[in-house]
Amino acid sequence: MDYMLLIVAVLLVLAIADIVVGVSNDAVNFLNSAIGSKVTTYRNILLIASAGILAGCFFSSGMMEIARKGIFQPQHFTFDKVMWIFLAVMLADIVLFDIFNALGLPTSTTVSIVFELLGAAAMVGFLFAAEKGEPIGEVMKYINMESTFSIISGIFLSILIAFTAGVAVQYFIRSAFTFQYEKRLNNLGAPFSGMGITVIIYFLLIKGLKGTTLAQTEWVQALNDNIAVFMLLILVVTTAICFWLQRQFQVNPIKIVVIAGTFSLAMAFAGNDLVNFIGVPIAGLMAYQNWAESGVAADALYQDYLATSDVIVPAYMLGIAGLVMALTIWLSAKAKKVTETEISLGKQDEDGSDDRFKPNNVSRRVVKTAMLLGNLFDTVIPRNVKRRYNLSFERDKLSKATRVDQDAPAFDLIRAGTNLVLASILIAWATSLKLPLSTTYVTFMVAMGTSLADRAWGRESAVYRVTGVLSVIGGWFITALFAFSVAAFFAFVIYQGMLATGILLGIVVIYIVISNIKFAHKERQSKKEKSRLSLLEEPDLDVYMRSKNMLVTMVVEVSGHYSTILNGIRSSDAVAIRKADKELSELINYTYKLKRNSLRAIRQLGAADRRSAEVIVHGADLIQDMLQSAKFLSTESLQYIENLHEPLANGFITTLENLGAKMDRFFRLAINELNEEDGPDIPSLRQNRNEIRTFINTNFGNELDIIRRKNIGSKQALLQTSIFLQSRDIQAVLFRICKIYGKFEN
Repeated sequence: MDYMLLIVAVLLVLAIADIVVGVSNDAVNFLNSAIGSKVTTYRNILLIASAGILAGCFFSSGMMEIARKGIFQPQHFTFDKVMWIFLAVMLADIVLFDIFNALGLPTSTTVSIVFELLGAAAMVGFLFAAEKGEPIGEVMKYINMESTFSIISGIFLSILIAFTAGVAVQYFIRSAFTFQYEKRLNNLGAPFSGMGITVIIYFLLIKGLKGTTLAQTEWVQALNDNIAVFMLLILVVTTAICFWLQRQFQVNPIKIVVIAGTFSLAMAFAGNDLVNFIGVPIAGLMAYQNWAESGVAADALYQDYLATSDVIVPAYMLGIAGLVMALTIWLSAKAKKVTETEISLGKQDEDGSDDRFKPNNVSRRVVKTAMLLGNLFDTVIPRNVKRRYNLSFERDKLSKATRVDQDAPAFDLIRAGTNLVLASILIAWATSLKLPLSTTYVTFMVAMGTSLADRAWGRESAVYRVTGVLSVIGGWFITALFAFSVAAFFAFVIYQGMLATGILLGIVVIYIVISNIKFAHKERQSKKEKSRLSLLEEPDLDVYMRSKNMLVTMVVEVSGHYSTILNGIRSSDAVAIRKADKELSELINYTYKLKRNSLRAIRQLGAADRRSAEVIVHGADLIQDMLQSAKFLSTESLQYIENLHEPLANGFITTLENLGAKMDRFFRLAINELNEEDGPDIPSLRQNRNEIRTFINTNFGNELDIIRRKNIGSKQALLQTSIFLQSRDIQAVLFRICKIYGKFEN
């Protein structure tokens, strides 16, 4: 197999891998509104999206020009140089999307492919010009600067337009429907749904058919010539059908809009963004076939073929690519993670649960400025308009939109429908004007705009969500910089020859394998945390029992980690202590969510359940105290062992064994008592607690005498005294937990 054929084979393999990582990121474009509103089951949503993908992939019969001549001028490159550009682009694309998928951040396939082509072509053009002895000023001839600037400016302009449109449109739609939209469906549901479906059909025709071979057929041309009449007819028919379904079968017409919008966005995604994944490899394949037929040396054949020919993707390749895309949204855990990020940032949740994104000075200043502007606008908006809009956000109307159980939708069908219809309008409008646009940017910023208009960004959550949005937008700019830099670097390496290329391929493969292993580990940890929080949402138990089950689970985990730490100290097992220390850190971070969810859960309690609420909140605070004591002990023990300090004396090791046995018995007794239906037996626990406390106090005093007499090292003295002090704190907190539950239940 010759070198160029090997590159083609690698490009085709990378095309499949690129589809997987690219779809894992771009799935958020067409899944988030349906999943966030829970319009139907997750399985049905994926079935609808899969159907849209499989239908749309066959509309992508023409190859996007940016892959062959939109960013660089192929006629100035020889065949081998073009293949090196393509290989660098695909390798950089896979690495880029894997990073963003692991972080759970959406980014743009269009931006990535543009800047990767720009970076790789610029590097290869510079090296090629130097190889031929051309002056430095000649390097720019290799880049299509006019087209590149047009694409980039159009993409980033879409951010502002989409967000502004999302805020404005949702403001008026929410004023019309309110959160109790079911009462207004009889009058507004059918017209709204008919208009939405009409826009979606227009989106499919304009966005889905444009640029394909189907757009050249006579019926499509006739349709475009009479588009206004056709759309008016569609509006009347769809409105009538929605009205009939609503009256005869009690079908919610807005659900039809959301389902149709999900299908259309998935179809458009496959029909238009598919070339971002396979356009470069297919261009490489076609260039190779042309070179093989020419009989000219690879370093002598300039690529006038790519500059002038319309390269058509074979239908079977489109079918394979569509199938891989459909399978990816079913199987990819990273696709779910990216979707969760956007849904969480737009969730109708006034408590500010988006603590994954830590506030910073920029986000705080943005929120403060927005509040000042809001106060300014408040003075000019007519009072009756403000009153009507505020009526849409009364507490009783918001209660359904901010339910705390896990089955509650992140937002309602009204917002989901607005997201899909408005994104469709903007993308179709830009496409009809031949303006470059990123579907990722449009769908994300529309979703953020509608969530802001719905007051999902309250005083409790605004700073976190602004941080999240800025992180995503910042990630887009990082995408451009990273794509350009990495593709340029990869192109430089590949330009050095076959050996360097082989080493680069090996490094990329190793990175992807390691990245997926780490991601799988993080997902296991995330599922573990979700399983803990799910105890607060068990539907068959009341709020008090759910909270108690959660607390008992945490006590069991602290008991295990405490035992691991003492055993690790006795055996100088740094690995075991390090693992316990890491898990305790995760538990401490998790306790913040536990306390927040506990506060949210007690809203389900009535006014007569004040004592239950106090027990729930107090218990969550105490378990946090216990974890902090255990974490302090693990950190100090780990540092002592890792720093190779003096081994502990045999006499102290024996004392540790006795302490561990006594604490283990107390933990087991406390856990059993907390699980008793009649509540903990406080006298029995107090007796056991007193025995441990006496043991700790006696040995702590003896230890102080030993330190004073034998003048042992300060590090050893600090560790040995800390073990007694932290153990005493842990057992004291555990007894207090049992005591508050005992007083309430006995």
